[in-house]
Amino acid sequence: ALDRLGDYHIKNKEYDDAMDAFTEALHEKRSVFSQLFPDPTDMEGNRPRANTDDAQMDDNQQAFKKNYDESVNNIVQTLRNMGNVHSLRGEQDEAMRYYTEVTSLRATRTSIVRDATSVESSFYGTDEDNSTLMSEINEDVKALDDLFRSISFRNDDTKDNAQKLSKTLSPESFDQTRKRRRSGGLRENGACENEPFKRPSSPGSQSKNELSEALESYRNFTEAHSRDKSFNKEQLNSFTLRAELLQENQKRSDSNDSYPISSECRTTRGTELQLALEICRQLLSLQQENENDLANELGSGAKASASIALTLIKMGSLCYKLNNVDEELEMYREAKSVYSKAFGENHSYVAGTRKNIGMVLAERGEYEESMKQFEKARQIYLVVNNGQETNRDVASAISCMGNVMNRMGELDEALKHYEDALRIYQTVRQRDNAEDATRDVTATLKIIGMVYSKKGELNTALDYFSQAMSLLRTSGLSSSPAGKETIASILSRIGGIHFKKGQYEDAMRQYKEAKNLTVELKGVNHPEVAGILHYIGGIHHKHQDYEEAMTCYQEAVRIYHSTLGPGHPAVAATLVCIGSLHYKQRNLDSAMMFYREALRLNRDAYGLHHPDVAPTLKSIGTILTKKGEYDEAYHVFRDVLSIKCTVHGTGHCEVANAYKSLGNIHYKRGELADAERQYRHALNIYRRTKGEDSHEAISARTSIEHIRYWMKERGQHPSSDRRESKHSNRRQGENYC
Repeated sequence: ALDRLGDYHIKNKEYDDAMDAFTEALHEKRSVFSQLFPDPTDMEGNRPRANTDDAQMDDNQQAFKKNYDESVNNIVQTLRNMGNVHSLRGEQDEAMRYYTEVTSLRATRTSIVRDATSVESSFYGTDEDNSTLMSEINEDVKALDDLFRSISFRNDDTKDNAQKLSKTLSPESFDQTRKRRRSGGLRENGACENEPFKRPSSPGSQSKNELSEALESYRNFTEAHSRDKSFNKEQLNSFTLRAELLQENQKRSDSNDSYPISSECRTTRGTELQLALEICRQLLSLQQENENDLANELGSGAKASASIALTLIKMGSLCYKLNNVDEELEMYREAKSVYSKAFGENHSYVAGTRKNIGMVLAERGEYEESMKQFEKARQIYLVVNNGQETNRDVASAISCMGNVMNRMGELDEALKHYEDALRIYQTVRQRDNAEDATRDVTATLKIIGMVYSKKGELNTALDYFSQAMSLLRTSGLSSSPAGKETIASILSRIGGIHFKKGQYEDAMRQYKEAKNLTVELKGVNHPEVAGILHYIGGIHHKHQDYEEAMTCYQEAVRIYHSTLGPGHPAVAATLVCIGSLHYKQRNLDSAMMFYREALRLNRDAYGLHHPDVAPTLKSIGTILTKKGEYDEAYHVFRDVLSIKCTVHGTGHCEVANAYKSLGNIHYKRGELADAERQYRHALNIYRRTKGEDSHEAISARTSIEHIRYWMKERGQHPSSDRRESKHSNRRQGENYC
């Protein structure tokens, strides 16, 4: 009766009276609902399981289902009417609050109805907070990068000079003349390919060592081979003077680590790396000019070529630390060409360089080309090892392919590759009982645990993390610095599992233990400490302790800036979280400032269409939508859709989410036919990927029903409007994918 009274007032445009009637109706219906279902969680014996056919239910279950559905439908009708009243008044945001609850009830049909006025999230998903998503992306990408670099070329502790070069480049003496140098970051896989260099796992770390090594390599080569000794001595003196000045600046910076670091001091490390790269370029030029003399001294042209390729790879590593991805890729490709000419295509040096090329391509989002490089590397390793698969080099290439699938979100395929690699590593460990093989196994167990965590199978993930910890302890590696690094890393992952389970106190304990271990090993001012502070800040964030969260985030940013430089993309995820804090406190302009800076860093590092760019774009679009800047928000969400289509193809649920965002903008602008079209795109994808009865599909259908209702109220016809919309879109060139 109250609903009918409300309808009567609507027809007479008496909206205040209509709202009073509907409000009283909603109160009565909720009262009935609470009496019928005082605690739905105690009724599992009566509630039928999802998708259970009526014929399979007993009488109690059928009665429960009928009563429950009728009660929910009654509440839905009144909530919908209240939303319609707000919409008729032009109060679209208020209307959306009621439609939000309608969606929740229609999609789940299992929760007691919340107070409509307390609903915070937008019906169309534009109020979502991406800070947690960005944290997970940052964590996963870092771990993949660590694993990538740990199975790439090794760093070279020997000095690159004429006296030692022949021994250093001799394939049979590689394992005896090289030691693994841990240059910061977590080396999670101790592969020992016969290859001359490894990309470092922590960009920007150990820049002083890089500079001093570049100087020593240049000095040793010029003393042995330079034809114009006076010119090169003058050049060496210039390089040395510049290096000493930079290192003096660095000492002043280090002495003030407890205070905010000045802009001048923050750029010192980057300048050191630039100088090291300049020295390496000059060294490369000298090596190429004196290649014949070098070949005579080393006894073969192949060894001379290998020394040139080694310099190119070192230059690629410096470019990586400087975030110069294009030049890094160019260096590796040139090194591969040199190795191929010197040793032939089927050589481990060529395979290792292909892996480095594959890593860069994967980091740029060029996954198909990346997979080709890793597959070619795997085939070369098989040839080198006479077709024997049980080899660490083969396993490393397979693991790299798993990393690419992981980045693409193809988690089941990633697991297949990781499990293949794990099987090989375990066989090698049983056969050789080597420390490096144990590290391989623990690293792979850890990455498999991370994949299961991403899949939401948290207990399985914990099991793999526990296996890795147990192996470290039983093997005796846990007491070594390398073992402690890995334990700290695993503790962080376990903390992440507890965080996802909502067990924040347990998560905090794990993160603090990981932080203490990392500080013990690397000091307070290290990027990995910053990463853990980021996660600790996330726990405070969840507890709505925004002041503590901000303190952690700001300290993380300070450390990132002081160690990696202010322009490194590692800081982007933390900037997003700071933006999220401002967003939660409704400081939209401040939030936008941090989101835009994070977007700039990621775009500068990875390009416009990298998957890491999309979450930040989505946050920016959310704020623009809240501020009513729909045109700009529309273009932002269209960019998100373009990235999702590029990365995942046109049939992925992430693409469907992007269509929903566009549909919301159309709805906000009153373009109902276009809104319905976008939601239909989303619904079709959800049906294929999630199933007809999935929450996503039900939510999309409910949205379409709302839109159609309003199209009918306005005298519009969905089918004709869709045709008109399609022609209009062709004129506007809106072919996103």
